[in-house]
Amino acid sequence: MGFLYAALFACIASTWAWQAQMTIRNPENNPLLNDPNLGPLQSAWKAINKSKNDPFVLMFRSKNHEPNITCVVVTASLHNETLKIVNFTRTYYNKTEGKNHTLEYQVRALNQTDYKLENVIRAGLNGTPSDKPTPLGSNMYIEYGDYSCNTSSKPLSDMLKAARDAVGRYAGSAEPVEGVTYLDFYVVYNQPHCNILRSPLLKGGCDFWLRKLDLPEVLERAENITRRILPKVEVRQTEENSETTIESEGIKKEKTHNFEEALFRSLPTACRYAFISACGYPNDMMYDKSICKNAQTDLTSQVSGS
Repeated sequence: MGFLYAALFACIASTWAWQAQMTIRNPENNPLLNDPNLGPLQSAWKAINKSKNDPFVLMFRSKNHEPNITCVVVTASLHNETLKIVNFTRTYYNKTEGKNHTLEYQVRALNQTDYKLENVIRAGLNGTPSDKPTPLGSNMYIEYGDYSCNTSSKPLSDMLKAARDAVGRYAGSAEPVEGVTYLDFYVVYNQPHCNILRSPLLKGGCDFWLRKLDLPEVLERAENITRRILPKVEVRQTEENSETTIESEGIKKEKTHNFEEALFRSLPTACRYAFISACGYPNDMMYDKSICKNAQTDLTSQVSGS
């Protein structure tokens, strides 16, 4: 009996510890970014209804579920204006494989419960996304300390493949299943220059999408900021010239970190504010300029040659 009580108390203790890590999260933090009256600033339809000549580039993430990719570009083309469905072509560079990839899928603008305008982008992982179930809202989810209960670490490409493989298994399902047949992205903030999106299923982090047309100007500003910092780093590098390779690696990391900060500071101010208000400062720079210049050139030549 003593052993039974000991096991019971151990179970209660572990349950309490698990609950202590569990918090109800409002990722938007600032209520002004989660108000139906400000729908025009969270318009999913405006975010996806773009022409082929107006692609967007993924610049930063607060939580990265695809650490091996960079140079992510999304291009849209209208499919059904009445149902607000758009075709998406997503190109990216896999750093591990050293090559470009292309994904094609459809997205749809929907509105969460009690929202007047569409503020949710639903991506169909297996064909055209349904309008069922109704999105509950990006602030209505529970985050656990161990991140193992309701979040996914799968890359979008793997989720799309898994969805196609699971067609037979879920054929009799009454409703679509998130993470299997669809994936919801909540529009925290959008304007012509940027889209700040967040998916509760994909670790609940924010994605910063920049209009590609604005990228050259942003990169130029970042370069100018970096140049002001660079002389100090180069002085230290000269002083450490006779030191080990480990310290040289430290200088290299510092240069990368300085550019990341400069790049984020060079993005449109209102977009940065929305990103920080919703998810804090970014943890991962998703645009690697040294790779993307060549990767995009290769991709362009592949497309023109096909």
